[in-house]
Amino acid sequence: MGKYRMSKTIGMILGAIIIIVTLGYGLLYLLGTSLGKALGSQIETTSREKFTLIILFSIGLSGVLTGAGSYGIKFKGWRYFYIGFCMLIGVALLLTFFISRGALGTTFEFLILCLSILYFLLGYLVKKEK
Repeated sequence: MGKYRMSKTIGMILGAIIIIVTLGYGLLYLLGTSLGKALGSQIETTSREKFTLIILFSIGLSGVLTGAGSYGIKFKGWRYFYIGFCMLIGVALLLTFFISRGALGTTFEFLILCLSILYFLLGYLVKKEK
């Protein structure tokens, strides 16, 4: 088995999952806001729309960085950055899991926890050069 083969596989799968989730949430967000405007909602959403789009862009960028960045882990500097990045995203998802406890439903909370565990696993595998 080649060096970093498992890390690259998990990185690509995890990156694809994050990108698909981001695109799905973005589509649902745009559908919901357009339906709200079509039905004559009086809520001003221009400042919230910018903030939400920035969050969607940053989550999508982290998915691209997770997937494409797994091919650069053979370089020492990038490997250290990638390990830190995976651990940071893992901690952020773990905090999101604990903050949203009871608010999103058990299925979505479990999926957030699984993504957090996968990011921790990815960071561990990169560190162990597997």
